[in-house]
Amino acid sequence: MIPVPLHGFSRAASLLRGLAVLSIGLMFSSTGFLRADDSVGSWSSFRDGGTSRASAPLPTRWSASEGIAWQKELEGYGQSAPVIHAGKVIVTSVIGPNCQQIAVDCLDLATGQATWSYRRASSNEHPSNYMNARAAPTPIVDDAGVYAFFETGDFVALDWEGEMVWHRDETETSGKFDNSHGIGASPASDATSLYLLIEHGGPSSLSAVNKTDGSVRWSIERDSTKSWASPVIATIDGRSQVIVSSGGTVTGYDTADGTEVWQLDGVEGNSVPSPVVDGERLIVAARLPEFSSDGQVRANCAVDLSRLKDGKPEVLWRAEKAISEYASPVVCGEFVYFLNKANVLHCIDIATGKIAYRKRLSLACWATPIVAGDLVYFFAKSGETKVVRAGATYEELAVNALWDVSNPPAPLHYRESQGGHGGQGESGGHKGRGEPGAHAKEGVPTEESPTGGHGGEGPKKAPGGGMVARMMAGDANGDGVLEGEEVPEMFRAMIGRIDTDGDGRIDADELEAMAKSFAERRKDSAASARDPIVYGVAAADGRIAIRTGTRLYVVAHDH
Repeated sequence: MIPVPLHGFSRAASLLRGLAVLSIGLMFSSTGFLRADDSVGSWSSFRDGGTSRASAPLPTRWSASEGIAWQKELEGYGQSAPVIHAGKVIVTSVIGPNCQQIAVDCLDLATGQATWSYRRASSNEHPSNYMNARAAPTPIVDDAGVYAFFETGDFVALDWEGEMVWHRDETETSGKFDNSHGIGASPASDATSLYLLIEHGGPSSLSAVNKTDGSVRWSIERDSTKSWASPVIATIDGRSQVIVSSGGTVTGYDTADGTEVWQLDGVEGNSVPSPVVDGERLIVAARLPEFSSDGQVRANCAVDLSRLKDGKPEVLWRAEKAISEYASPVVCGEFVYFLNKANVLHCIDIATGKIAYRKRLSLACWATPIVAGDLVYFFAKSGETKVVRAGATYEELAVNALWDVSNPPAPLHYRESQGGHGGQGESGGHKGRGEPGAHAKEGVPTEESPTGGHGGEGPKKAPGGGMVARMMAGDANGDGVLEGEEVPEMFRAMIGRIDTDGDGRIDADELEAMAKSFAERRKDSAASARDPIVYGVAAADGRIAIRTGTRLYVVAHDH
């Protein structure tokens, strides 16, 4: 659908239409009467607001030949998770070798039939390849419509007929996004507002955007940093907060006006996984920072948001060995589950922080798991899903595959950009399943690229590009050594790990070692970032929607 001007469009009419759609979905099924598993569920946003919990039982067994209700090739490419509302599933994509268009598609959850499609020229194009975010932020749905933000800067609201209600280009206030691999944070929402976190090398902010007309209710400045973690909403002691875990801090802001309620410092590595609200507890997740080793990170922790002292919440426990690298943690019953880059699952007692067990899943998971009842679903990038029963011991119920993992299906239409940042030619099947490269989870996880960055070029003498070039941009006296205030603020937390001789200065040899370390860690990133890759999932009405870069699968119970 081509975007159209409003021409007297009535928002009230849109709301009534949305309510009507919901009412019909609640009253009738294909047989004329409502059944328990018919279209009454919703999965409204990234991780369904942060809990990643399905409201109805989900299928536990499927394969490429049975249990898949339908699958559909998408026109473009996207790393966002699907969302579900009133029997419809929404997916976003970008189309073209330079992401010339943004796309929102609405499909029937039960049948896969297309309901409507929305297309719009991108406000800011960029190469479509594995080094860049491609429709990474997950959209939001409610009774009134769909709200979709893209790394192109486009933020659009649509009604349930696919008509545009409002549009914003966020780069008009933030400048062109400077984030190495693009923007990946998904918005959060409540009944009236969308909470948009934009963090990059330029002006960064957290803003409350009015759902009705796209106006900004309030906006606060944030430090310029590189992060892809998404905000969450929590209500503590009757006060609604939007919580941001990013850039070494976790901060709660009053949703009414953006006033800071509390802040927790020293949370290094919280650039990718997002926090989880569990009652009055907040589970904080962080990955292993660059040049760190296991045991050096104490950022994965639980805090009590109802107990503040000197503007800080009480830390209940720290998971010193558990790390949440790409997928965010999930809570199921008495346990919280963290999954690290080595694919080791840590099951932790949520009350005490003690590790119940560790288990290597042998599956690389970028999507956040889903909880249904006492089951936890781990979705591997390879299309396999492990179903595990929650508890103090590891109990695996099933391993399911969407396709033949030895012969994964290549995209039918999508082709990667041949040039630009990280261009690697045509997209094809996997050549390997090594360490994730530029993209992971429902977003883009790596802190920096060692071989070139989106925004800004450093001195040519820097031994390497990307992160090194950005660091050397602070070399005020041009002596090739960084010390004190010359180190850009966003990199100061890792100085101790780069400064191997401990003299408080970063010299050329240390920069060279850093660049080589980056290159070694990411040498297989291109091969491991080829579609099909499972990026995001959603679940409602007893169905699981699983999204790869170019295809949407829906798994359902056999009836």
